[in-house]
Amino acid sequence: MSRRALAFLVALLPVAVFAQGASGPARPLVVAVKSANLAPYASLVAGFSSEARAEVSEVLLEDNAASAARTFKKLSQQKPALVLALGPLAANAARRSLGEDVPVLFVMVPYYEKYGLEGPNLTGISLTSDFVPELSALQATAPQARRVGIVHDPRYSAATVTRAQAAATSLGMSIVPLEVDSQARVDKVLEGAAGKVDGLLMVADKTVGNASVVQALIAFSGARRVPLVALTPSQVKEGAMLALSPSPLAIGQQAGRLANRIIHEKVDPGALAVASPEGLDLSINLTTVKKLGPSCDAALELLRFAARKDFAVKVYE
Repeated sequence: MSRRALAFLVALLPVAVFAQGASGPARPLVVAVKSANLAPYASLVAGFSSEARAEVSEVLLEDNAASAARTFKKLSQQKPALVLALGPLAANAARRSLGEDVPVLFVMVPYYEKYGLEGPNLTGISLTSDFVPELSALQATAPQARRVGIVHDPRYSAATVTRAQAAATSLGMSIVPLEVDSQARVDKVLEGAAGKVDGLLMVADKTVGNASVVQALIAFSGARRVPLVALTPSQVKEGAMLALSPSPLAIGQQAGRLANRIIHEKVDPGALAVASPEGLDLSINLTTVKKLGPSCDAALELLRFAARKDFAVKVYE
């Protein structure tokens, strides 16, 4: 071979190696199955795609169980590396229709416990935390709030209150259970709590989880100058002092990291406990903060708390 021909082959060699590396082996497939076409779901999939070492395709379910079952039957034949089930319809259909050889990771399922989302190849990320972040935010803003009341129906939220009590104890605080068995009793129970609680923590409860009870809690908070930790930004906008709510983008990123463990490290999803959300958005109502105490100090402490935890902040007036 001539020197000119050899030089030509050597010049081509780096290009050939780069092309082979660029194509590489096929990446595992993850199918993101969405219960509905919602903006938070889109944000979650975007966060997931940024972290997961996989190809991600999306499927939108029709709003009925029969159609969802047919969709998952087809997916079981394709045998993707993992199914990311977004929302209750997708999570339940995945649990019922997929075989144990297809791992399932569910997200965006409120009250996931009531759906029986358990199995040897199934795990997920809940929409509720262990209450440590909420109580820590309250403590940072109002250090005097050591007795925290929770209005709840023990038929539905006894376990929730127990978790909150464990979190409060770890922070040197205590939970004051304010038990009701109907919405009509909320005002009376709150009147009896006057002077016995320094703060209020709202929980998702079938009996008290409605607009009228939220308004009663906000009214009590304002009248008694008791800080209220709510569940959603809209409740903060209505007058609650603060709320910590899951960030869909952050949950997606968390799910992507969890998917990497399942797909690449071969971790059995069934051996993993359902995770609490790592990424939360902090919402603050400055008008309410001002009414409850020294607004500058409280707002500054909340911002410091959010910075330490890397939480995004939404501010309302």
